[in-house]
Amino acid sequence: MAHAAEIDAAVTRALKRSHGGDPHNAGHATYTSLDEDQLPRATKLASLGGDANTVQRAELRRLWTSLSPQARAELWPGHKDDLLAAGLLAPTVKKAAPDRGSGPHGAEEPGAEDRRVREKMNLIAEAADWKGDNDASRHMAHYLGNSGTDMKLPVDKMMSDVLDFRSHIEGRITAHQDAWREQALAEFRRNGGQPVAIPVETSNRDFSFAKGTNENWFFAVGSTRSNVTGVVTVVPAASGDPRVGLDYQANAWDRYNWDESKAVTIDLPGGGDIGIPDGRMARLHTTGIAQEYDMAGSSSVKHYDLGGSAPSHGPLPAPDEPGREGDRTDPGREQQEAR
Repeated sequence: MAHAAEIDAAVTRALKRSHGGDPHNAGHATYTSLDEDQLPRATKLASLGGDANTVQRAELRRLWTSLSPQARAELWPGHKDDLLAAGLLAPTVKKAAPDRGSGPHGAEEPGAEDRRVREKMNLIAEAADWKGDNDASRHMAHYLGNSGTDMKLPVDKMMSDVLDFRSHIEGRITAHQDAWREQALAEFRRNGGQPVAIPVETSNRDFSFAKGTNENWFFAVGSTRSNVTGVVTVVPAASGDPRVGLDYQANAWDRYNWDESKAVTIDLPGGGDIGIPDGRMARLHTTGIAQEYDMAGSSSVKHYDLGGSAPSHGPLPAPDEPGREGDRTDPGREQQEAR
């Protein structure tokens, strides 16, 4: 309702300006669009970049959706980094976890066996870290740390480590790219061949990491939901022909939890394995000595050429190299929780 009132007020101001300030005089002055009222405010907020607070970011997103494709094309090239820093490509779809988890935190009293399981899992998490399953280790340590605070998912690393997950993300883009391109070209033609920009977003889809393919991400995440958000731009080339491009990012989210039916078997670095029976990991949460938490993250933003007069279907750009962040060779790695 507040945003609707804001739009109504902006329209009223624009119409009054177009009538020379006289609401009863419909002639003489030229029409002033809503963009002229909204674009300066959006530009000012965009210039804050990563320094924008939560309210300012929410207002910027509302203004972005209110702008015309032409006005967005004015804002996007000069303030792209600022808009990205302000979270403009954050997914708008509902971020529900793929599975239900184990129930309320601390609803039961822990017993001696629950505490023994927790200590055993601390040792398993440490062993996984030495083995090289750094993400599985870090996520388990965060669960055992019992803070319940959110954790950032390194989506570039997930796509680099697991080819099937990268293919899953790329499939969402290739399934929509032709429709996105045609939508943007239609706006370009309506705008008389002037630049336009339109926001795009896919629906969310589940992806499950397979233990046999990548044990690290199987235990770190299990199943995740993901989508792609981006901006399609059309600009005229020197010849006047359109050039269509897509700036996009992949997004993933999940809740780190253990269902009552979940058991876990961990392969040890020196051979053999160790198992935790069904429900024991979930009980650490329900007895209040570990805690589930939300995980979410986005990839780096990539540019993809969608072609000119004819569509382009070249390979999508590779994700950023994950580097050493978070593994045992990272000199800046923080001490993990519960160690």
